[in-house]
Amino acid sequence: MTQGRKIVVETRDLNVSISGCDVLKDINLRILENSFTGLIGPNGGGKTTLLRTLLGLIPPDRGEVRIEGKLLGTGRRRTWIMGYVPQQIRVDRRFPLSVLDAVVMGRYGRIGLGRRAGRTDREIALDCLDRVGLAHLARVRIGDLSGGEQQRVFIARALSASPKVLILDEPTAAVDVAAQDSFYRLLQELRQAYSLTVVMATHDIGIVPIYCDAIACLNRTLHLHGRPEEILKNEVFKKLYGTEVEVVMHGKIPHRMIGGHHHD
Repeated sequence: MTQGRKIVVETRDLNVSISGCDVLKDINLRILENSFTGLIGPNGGGKTTLLRTLLGLIPPDRGEVRIEGKLLGTGRRRTWIMGYVPQQIRVDRRFPLSVLDAVVMGRYGRIGLGRRAGRTDREIALDCLDRVGLAHLARVRIGDLSGGEQQRVFIARALSASPKVLILDEPTAAVDVAAQDSFYRLLQELRQAYSLTVVMATHDIGIVPIYCDAIACLNRTLHLHGRPEEILKNEVFKKLYGTEVEVVMHGKIPHRMIGGHHHD
């Protein structure tokens, strides 16, 4: 499966418990450079926990996470290697924060907290806004944007730190169906433009064979990991999700949804 590409993110015998409950057990996962991995699984299966553990936000009870072969720490290196767009970001519509200032905040991992962003930082932020098609809204208050526009701002914010890996947790949960297809096309464009490795948790299995080149099936442990055409026909996959998979239609494309949207 490696096809000669470098392993960027790897977990080895990863175990995580929260409040005494086992959430992740014996996770051995390899994410290849410039790949697009769709992380799927039922509610409560541990998707959000795994993403946050890869980011160093949750310490494992046992096992390890390696980024580019090096043991994950909590220092400066993690900050800029990984870009993160969480599942839900609540925006106070009354807060006077411009779209550009929101994106500049993504630069703090580079420049350090307490230091002012300079001209270069703002130029990088504006370029990221341009990449997601929102440069014309740079001076608009972020609270005045639609849910889909806000999501693009948060993508730009994550990109402004120039990460190698972009991690997204249910990125289209708050946007309508019409906006979802354009969002995934944008994500593919950004992946190419920035040479990104993308890891995305999603309930929408239907988009996976279209946009992803790998699927990881998680339900507390990693049941399957491989190419979409292999995984979706796998009998283990059918047994795992057969009774929980609901077929819906997005235009002419059949999409399969696993459960609803909430944090694991």
